[in-house]
Amino acid sequence: MLVLALLCVLTAAGGGWLLWQRTHPATVDAEVFTAAREGVQDVYAYDYQDSEGSVQRKLDALTGDLRDQYEADLSQGGIIDTYEQVSATTSYDVLEVGLQQVAESQDQATLVVFGQYVVSSVNSGTQAAPAGSECTVTADGAQSCTQTVRVTVTQVDGDWKISELTLLTTS
Repeated sequence: MLVLALLCVLTAAGGGWLLWQRTHPATVDAEVFTAAREGVQDVYAYDYQDSEGSVQRKLDALTGDLRDQYEADLSQGGIIDTYEQVSATTSYDVLEVGLQQVAESQDQATLVVFGQYVVSSVNSGTQAAPAGSECTVTADGAQSCTQTVRVTVTQVDGDWKISELTLLTTS
């Protein structure tokens, strides 16, 4: 009888340990970091010579209300025309990605992305970086600004997409 009771206790303890391991994973899927890095790059990238492709890459990186908001902003017009008029190109050079939290279900994660937002246009080299900003003018005249963003990535149909994006620094 003692052996049976001991086996029951061990089985319950083992089951509890397995359940805890399932809800508190020791690792995070590396795709989460890749999705945050590439998603932020896609959201901040623009090339006036490929406006349509630039916009589509942004839309492909976003989901939910954030994607809906971006589409609504596009429908109001203006920004793309302005970028094309000044021959603008923008990019986000990711320096580091840090994990803030992961949902127990492993289908959503919040990360902080550190990098440089670089903008060049026909005005490049003619304007100094704004006073008090975290921007510099590069050798080729582009403005490079330190920017940190927090993103929430959500798994949608097997792909990771940005569902929330918050700019943490102003430059």
